[in-house]
Amino acid sequence: MNKIKNNDGTALLLTLLILSGILVVALGAASLIVPGIKMSRTQEQSIKAFFAAEAGAERALWEVRKNNYAVPDVDTDNIFSSSLGNSSTYQVDSALSPPQVTFTSTGSYQQTRRSVAVNFEIVNEEE
Repeated sequence: MNKIKNNDGTALLLTLLILSGILVVALGAASLIVPGIKMSRTQEQSIKAFFAAEAGAERALWEVRKNNYAVPDVDTDNIFSSSLGNSSTYQVDSALSPPQVTFTSTGSYQQTRRSVAVNFEIVNEEE
């Protein structure tokens, strides 16, 4: 009987040590996995912002080529802007450096912004 009384806490202590080891391994794995998940979310936001910027650049080019949009003679902010179906937005600015025109489209999605610039040359058909 005396031998059993001396081993009363051994099982509890062994269980606590095993659970502590499992906890340390789980916390170590979580510290590796959580930053990867955050990076994946940021990458997704970046892609949506980039494609919103692309949509703005394409719209600006379409307006000039197909809709006869008159390019302003001075640098102009926010010539085109829109919200897209996935909650992203774009804003297009123009910069003139004759004969070059630069449209800079900035796409935004949540806290992420990406920009795309499109350059083209104005050609007078009268010449």
